[in-house]
Amino acid sequence: MSLQTPRTPRALGQARRLAALLVLLLAPGLAAAQTGVLAGTVVDGDFGGGLPGASILVVEQGTGAATTIDGEYRIDRLPVGSYTVRYSFVGYATQVVTGVEIAAGQTQTINITLTTDATLAEVIVEAEEIIATNSEAGLLRVRARAAQVSDAISAETIAQSGASDAGDAMERVTGASVQGGQYVFVRGLGDRYANTQLNGAVLPTADPDRRAVQFDLFPAGFLENIVTLKTFTPDKPGSFSGGLVDITTRSFPDAFSSSISVSSGFSTEAIPGDAFLVDPVQGVSPFRFGAGDLAIPDLLANTPREAFTRPTTRLDGPDGPGTGPLVRQDAAASAALNDLSNALTPMVAPSEGTIPVTGSFSASIGDRIPLGGNALGYIVGLTADQGASYYDNGTLSRVDLTGRDATSGLVSVDTTQFRTDRRATQSATIGGIANLAYRLGSTNEIALNTLFSHVTESEARTLDGVDNVLGEGTPVTDIVTGYTERTLTSAQLRGEHVAPRLGNLEVDWRANVARTLLDQPDLRQAAIRASEREDDDGTVTTAYSLVGTPPGPQRYFRDLDEQLASGALDLTLPFRAFGSGAQLKVGGLAERTDRGYNERFFFYELDRGVALGGTDGTALGAYLSPDNVGVVDTRTNSAGEITRYEFGHFLVDATRDQNQYDGQFDVGAAYGMAEVGLGRLRLIAGARFEASRLFVASQALAADDTPEDQRVTLDGTDYLGTDRRYTDVLPSLNVVLGLSDRMNLRAAATRTLARPTFREIAPVTTYDFTSDGALQGNPGLERTLITNLDLRWEWFNAPGQILAVSGYYKRLTNPIERVITDAENGATSYANVDQADVLGAEFEVRQRLALFGLGGVLGERLSLGANLSLTASSITISDRELEARRELNPNASDTRDLQGQSPYLLNANLTYDDALRGTSAGVFFNVSGPRLSRVGNPLPDVYERPSPQLDLTASQQLFGRFTLKGSVKNLLGSTYREAYDVSGLTLNGVTEVSPFLEYARGTSFSLGISVNPSFGIGSAASIPAPGASTGAPLGSDD
Repeated sequence: MSLQTPRTPRALGQARRLAALLVLLLAPGLAAAQTGVLAGTVVDGDFGGGLPGASILVVEQGTGAATTIDGEYRIDRLPVGSYTVRYSFVGYATQVVTGVEIAAGQTQTINITLTTDATLAEVIVEAEEIIATNSEAGLLRVRARAAQVSDAISAETIAQSGASDAGDAMERVTGASVQGGQYVFVRGLGDRYANTQLNGAVLPTADPDRRAVQFDLFPAGFLENIVTLKTFTPDKPGSFSGGLVDITTRSFPDAFSSSISVSSGFSTEAIPGDAFLVDPVQGVSPFRFGAGDLAIPDLLANTPREAFTRPTTRLDGPDGPGTGPLVRQDAAASAALNDLSNALTPMVAPSEGTIPVTGSFSASIGDRIPLGGNALGYIVGLTADQGASYYDNGTLSRVDLTGRDATSGLVSVDTTQFRTDRRATQSATIGGIANLAYRLGSTNEIALNTLFSHVTESEARTLDGVDNVLGEGTPVTDIVTGYTERTLTSAQLRGEHVAPRLGNLEVDWRANVARTLLDQPDLRQAAIRASEREDDDGTVTTAYSLVGTPPGPQRYFRDLDEQLASGALDLTLPFRAFGSGAQLKVGGLAERTDRGYNERFFFYELDRGVALGGTDGTALGAYLSPDNVGVVDTRTNSAGEITRYEFGHFLVDATRDQNQYDGQFDVGAAYGMAEVGLGRLRLIAGARFEASRLFVASQALAADDTPEDQRVTLDGTDYLGTDRRYTDVLPSLNVVLGLSDRMNLRAAATRTLARPTFREIAPVTTYDFTSDGALQGNPGLERTLITNLDLRWEWFNAPGQILAVSGYYKRLTNPIERVITDAENGATSYANVDQADVLGAEFEVRQRLALFGLGGVLGERLSLGANLSLTASSITISDRELEARRELNPNASDTRDLQGQSPYLLNANLTYDDALRGTSAGVFFNVSGPRLSRVGNPLPDVYERPSPQLDLTASQQLFGRFTLKGSVKNLLGSTYREAYDVSGLTLNGVTEVSPFLEYARGTSFSLGISVNPSFGIGSAASIPAPGASTGAPLGSDD
């Protein structure tokens, strides 16, 4: 007897339909599992870029493809097996690659270089010689073919080094150093002599005092690579000498790709839950936008400076201005001053808290999808990060060299201030990218690249110690509480086109808009003196008072809005000359940058005494509470009428009109250049014409005696400002001699320039808190002209490996330096000095250890990388500065180092990569020599001392889709130290001078995990890319 239920015809029909449906659903996946993809790039060996229209043929299958405008190709659904692939282009030697293995469900990448050859002989190579490449090797291949001397770092190396942003990544580039995690110095030259681009377009800056891009605005997860050009060619902006840094964001992948990553970490100086200083008003968050509770109140923002009064200000009366009652005698005026004085929060000092948990999150997705018979590629990414740093063991000192004894030569040193430093910062970043590219056939591509980055930082700091200027051993506490918000938004539309009927003329164009915003709301500063007094009965009491100039708690607001728009067009025409490939390139650029800068500065004055109860946040909060600010009491007459309003603290607006300004920078450029091959010799020569205008107008009216070069006219009114115009022709000659197929000797002679910044040329004077003196702009500044000479030998002895030696010399004419204008009062300005010279050498090695005799698999998996830069610089000191220096040191040189230049920079790393097991690890070392951070006034100078850093990173793939990553940074626990340079001086009774600033950086640890999900929007394996084959034979109609 059967226990099975008989199947009815209806049930059988449903089963058949279900089976058919399963077959339809699974068939593409089963088919894909038996096929693979061949993809890659064909590079023009003569000029280094992608070669559009090249033919790729899989011999055994008779299928093939043509390369896109970028030289890329893709052949889908190739059956599993081993193939011979032929790469060809008219006028170029054909390359045949044998042994190309196609695995099921995998993409095999073959990148080929085709070169012109009079014999047009066919070259046969093994696939293994080509497949041993990766992103770093790809960048080295670009460097080998580039017209300029360049260095680069790939996304692969950035990830392996554990860098969190572009600033961290640049620390690994030959000859580059980074100050404050933000500002890049290349070849010993400061940010003035560097230029930064994003995807080939110049960016605005969020720094009011520098024309420098802040590199911490670019999260590492968004980066494809960073290329630093060290020699100038006319198709690049002429405003750099040290280096042109081009940050390239991620491009869409060949196949569907997605990733989600999370991580968390801590530092030995900032362990979550430990004591911490915080801003009592508000913290930071990746999702907080705007100043929030710290924004300047509308009442203050909308009240002009001249409307602020004092209790003793006499109002207007019937007999004219200043003939009425005092403010304190008028109810309405007293009420207005009371409201203004109470508009700001009384919470000015840091409060105690605990260190928060820190971590990061990122996600991205990218693919190619079919659209209109062509392919649309996209990548979208999001990143969010929250961090904290802290130290409570820092020290800070200020010293004064008071004079030199003419007989003994001894120099007297006074320590004017000494503090113990406690500083906490919280930071948060959120960013996103969305890049699209649409390829129309194999000769046209249009792309849109967008990026958004938003960084907030909160600072809370207290400094306790003595201030001998106020009296020997006088106890003083300084407090600083601040909040900074920076935003970068960029959008770029570009097109690349090739016209085969016009001799393969290449047309590249781009339009770019970008905007940076800086908002620093309510920076709160105060200095409190403690004074002990003994009463008649012997009781000792401590009185507290505010000191400084001005003395009351200071409230500082500033914001900057800088917008840039640019458009560029490049035309490249390839041709043959002297039996080799050549090209002519012409183009132009138009660019405008608009800046608006505003600041407001307030402080409190006392009308009648209010006692300060201490130095902590509670005491300062009570001191500025409504009970002590504004109207605190009244007086009445015999009739009970109020006759006088008594004020405690009242708010004073100390804003200066001349410190608010608008700026505009325009540059128009045109260039022409030719690249010609003469056998193994390549010549790249041409010139660039740049016409520029730098315009600044403040809100202050010009006086009758204001010089013409310090006034501008707007709508018939003269304001303090300046209008500078420059016209320059910048020649360039680069020579590349191919000593062999893998070895080059490069030489270059170029002329570049550096222009003044908005702040430097603006006729405004501000108080610089870092130097304790006034800083004045100089409208008479000229731009700096720079002659550059470069020489490099480079040997790309294997894929991904290099040995290189470089030398360079630079002569700067009229360099801009910050100079002393009044040594007694600490006043400084900007000026052109006669000249400066920079001489340097660079050494680079990147090799697998198998080259050094370490055999077997280990030698192939271990790689050694190192680069060393040696730089010497000298700048002519102004006569006034030299005179002041020689009063203390008669033997003082008439030259000094360039500010920010290190005599040496060393990077070294040892990495292990086991692709089979998904294991990688690295040891990274970095150190820079002492660099001049602050020019003395006149002496001593302050140098940032070497702080060697050793980092460890490791990652392990798990279960195919997961990757576990860990890192340890600053394993040596090095401290940050800025020290006074008293070399050459014989000090009177002093053997050691306290450092300008010193604190522990701690050792940081992080652990994270990433996953590459399998879900996606379609499958790239079933979508033919432009120029890609779907498996049909060449010439077939199918």
